[in-house]
Amino acid sequence: MGMERRKVTFKLYPTSSQLKRLDGWVRLHAELYNAALQERIEAYRKAGISISYYDQQNTLPAIKAFRPDLVELGSHALQETLRRLDRAFQAFFRRVKAGQSPGFPRFKSSSRFSGFTYPDPAGWKLLQQGARGGTLRLGSGKGAMMIRLRGRHRFAEFTPNDLTLLRRRNPATGEDQWHASITLRVPETACARQRTSEDQVGIDFGLAHWANFDDGSQTDNPRWLREALPRLADLQRQRARKKPGSHRYRQLSQQIARLHQRIADRRRDFIHQQTSALVQRCALIATEALAPQNMSRSARGTVEAPGRRVRQKAGLNREVLSVGFGMAHQMLTYKAQEAGSVLHLAHTRQLKPSQRCSGCWAMVPKALKERWHLCPHCGCSLPRDQNSARVVLLDAWTPQDTPGTGVAARLKPLPAQAGKPRSKTRETPTTTASAV
Repeated sequence: MGMERRKVTFKLYPTSSQLKRLDGWVRLHAELYNAALQERIEAYRKAGISISYYDQQNTLPAIKAFRPDLVELGSHALQETLRRLDRAFQAFFRRVKAGQSPGFPRFKSSSRFSGFTYPDPAGWKLLQQGARGGTLRLGSGKGAMMIRLRGRHRFAEFTPNDLTLLRRRNPATGEDQWHASITLRVPETACARQRTSEDQVGIDFGLAHWANFDDGSQTDNPRWLREALPRLADLQRQRARKKPGSHRYRQLSQQIARLHQRIADRRRDFIHQQTSALVQRCALIATEALAPQNMSRSARGTVEAPGRRVRQKAGLNREVLSVGFGMAHQMLTYKAQEAGSVLHLAHTRQLKPSQRCSGCWAMVPKALKERWHLCPHCGCSLPRDQNSARVVLLDAWTPQDTPGTGVAARLKPLPAQAGKPRSKTRETPTTTASAV
């Protein structure tokens, strides 16, 4: 039986003494992180020596003998903090090699250290006692902490894999809150979702409507951010007139953070509901592979080549990011897998759904402002977004009507691209981007 990994998050309710102890542990982890970073910097600066993670890990027993207050944190948690620094250096060297902005690892104050991780089940245990809550045990013996938690998951069978304790600032009160993010190893049978029908649907995600389907139906875009913009702008204007660091300045900052948090929560809840409803009724879900990071790039340009219509593009970028395309794709991927459905992600640059006719498969170039598709070859006439949804659904079929392998997987060029030279830099996929 295969095992899947699922992450669940619980809210912790530590007592005042437990809260002080957790804050102390975070300070010790931050101190270890900064000391290890300083050691790497000084070793390379003075002797040209590069210190590895294993070099620093091997010194932990001697450090704990000199600093007994580190013992209760657990060896594996301390090792994970050193791995965290090592991953930061690996990312730094990767960016240097790629010619990107390097971003050298920085020292972290304890107030900006988000938390720490137990990389395996040693040193902690999840005690699920009720339907809505339970207890998290940290440590062992007389010094163990038993912290109340709230939350639940839907898995009857699971094996805890790792634990990350996160400290987050509550936007409503400005106080710190603690959360436990636990990765569970769950049998495939326990992950399964029930599917009620065998529908096959093509979806074109957009801004005017959150989703446009191949049958012409639509799901409206709630536009949580646009509704909150007047209130958000008013709060930011009020804060701009206050002295930074004053009581009123902090109060307004908390109100702004609370408003942003509410927008994010409503967006996440909406996307969860929509994606769950889709995988519950659909055996095949076809859409295009979107790249929100590329879609929301700034048009500012450079001093030598300044951009055009920068403010208009900034407004469009805000709308693109507020829709949550990336979050929807991520949720559809794992939910479709749990329901035994097929998620087909069409190769956008190769297929060009918005420029292709779903009736005759010919290319019909259109500007972004043209919202109606009218094919001069076959006379197909329908809304542009509905046509795109039909194109990605057709792309998910082969002549044998087998879901998940469409024209984007063919090695031959598409008919409308027969005379187009092949790109020297772009990779042409030989298999469809599907998550089964």
